[in-house]
Amino acid sequence: MGWSTPPEPKEQRPVLAVETRFMIKDLYRKGITISEIARQTGRDRKTVRKAIKGELIVKRKPAEPARPRKLDAHTAYLQQRMSEGVYNARKLYREIQERGYTGGVTQVILYIQPFRPPRQERATVRFETEPGQQAQVDWGSFRYEYADGRKKSIYCFVMTLGWSRAMYVEFTFQGDTASFLRCHLHAFAYFGGVPREVLHDNLKSAVIRREADGTVHFNERYLDFALATGFVPQPHRPYRPQTKGKVESGVRYVEGNFWTGLHFEDLDDLNGQSRVWLDTVANPRVHGTTGERPFDRLPHEHLQPLPDRPFDTSIISYRRAGRDCLVRYQNNSYSVPAAWAGQTLLVKETEDQRIVVCDAAGEVVAEHRLLRGHHQWSVNPAHYAGLPAAISRPPRVHLAFQDGKGLTAPQVEQRPLSVYAQLVEVSHD
Repeated sequence: MGWSTPPEPKEQRPVLAVETRFMIKDLYRKGITISEIARQTGRDRKTVRKAIKGELIVKRKPAEPARPRKLDAHTAYLQQRMSEGVYNARKLYREIQERGYTGGVTQVILYIQPFRPPRQERATVRFETEPGQQAQVDWGSFRYEYADGRKKSIYCFVMTLGWSRAMYVEFTFQGDTASFLRCHLHAFAYFGGVPREVLHDNLKSAVIRREADGTVHFNERYLDFALATGFVPQPHRPYRPQTKGKVESGVRYVEGNFWTGLHFEDLDDLNGQSRVWLDTVANPRVHGTTGERPFDRLPHEHLQPLPDRPFDTSIISYRRAGRDCLVRYQNNSYSVPAAWAGQTLLVKETEDQRIVVCDAAGEVVAEHRLLRGHHQWSVNPAHYAGLPAAISRPPRVHLAFQDGKGLTAPQVEQRPLSVYAQLVEVSHD
C-alpha cells in the first residue's frame, strides 16, 4: 500500500496576495530563475514553484494582526518622498537602504504602486517585424578594472534579431569602424544568415551626420559594407525609442546578467565566456515578450544567405615609406621593396593579424605578420635587392612569399633596431 506525505496544517499553508502571485508569474515569463524570484519576493522556492504552476489556492482568513515588516520603519520616509514627487521605486529603494532597510526591492515596488499617479502617454503601436526583416545593433561601453588596478574601457557589440529575439554579443577593445564591421560579420555567421535591414543608432561608425530635414549621411565604408553584404542600413528615428527597444533592453540584459561581477584573463577569455553565456543562458531562455525561446524561433527567421566573399574589414591607414624602405605602423616598422621608398602606401591590418602594404592601384607590395609590442622591425632582405653593394645587408633568412592566398611561409626574420640602423643611411642617387 502506498503512502503519501500528510498535508501541512491549514495555518501553515502559504497564502499569497494576488499582486504577489502576478509578480511571480511575470518574473518567470521574463526568464528570471526561481531562486532569484524567491529572493526578490521573500518567499521560498517551493512556494514560488506552486505559484507558477497555479497550485496555490488563496483562501480568505479571519483578520489577524499583521506581522511587522522590514519596510514598516521606512513608510513615513517613503510618503514624504512621494509627496515631493519622487516615485522611482529603485531610487527610493537605494535611499532607504542607506537608512538601514534590509528587505528586497519588490516590497518597495508593491508599496509605491497604489500611490503612483497615472502616466499620461500617447498611445503607440509596438514595433514588431516579420521573420528575417530586421536586426537591431548598438554599442555598449563597460569599464573594467584588472586585478593589478589597471582600468580599461571595453566596447560591447549587441545584435538582436527583431522577430526571434536571438542575440549575439561580442566585446572589443576598439570602437572603430573596422571592429564594428567585423562584429557584424561575426553576428551574421552566428545566426547563419543576413537580415534584410539593420537598425542602428546614429553611431559614427555608421552615420556621419543627420541633417535637420532628416537626410542621413552614411559612413562610406559602412555603406559599402552593407551593399556588399546584402542588407539595408536603417538609422533609427530620433525621439522614437520604441523602435529600438529590443537591442537597448539587450544591452541592459548583458550588463545585468553577464557583465556584473565578471572576471576574465584577456579579450579571448571574455568573448569565450560570452559565447557560453549566449548558448546556455541568453538564447535558450523563454523570452518575456514572445513567450518562446530565441533558439527555437531562430530557424524560422528566413535570413538571407551569407555572402560568398566576406567584406574586407581590415583597419586601413596611409603611411609614407622612409628612405630606409620601412613604413611605420603602431610604433613598429615593416620593410617594403626599395622601389617604394619615399612613396605613400596603403597599410592594412587584417583580421588574421597580418600587415598588408599596397600601392595606389591596390596591388600588394609587401606582407608581414603583425608585430606585438613597440619598436620592433619585420624586415624581408629581398626588399633591399639592388641597393649599393657597399651597404651591409641583413643576414640571409627565410623569405615570406605570396601564393595568391596570402602569406604561406611567414618566416621573415625580426631583428633588433641596432642590426638595421645602418640602413637609414642608404642613398637612392
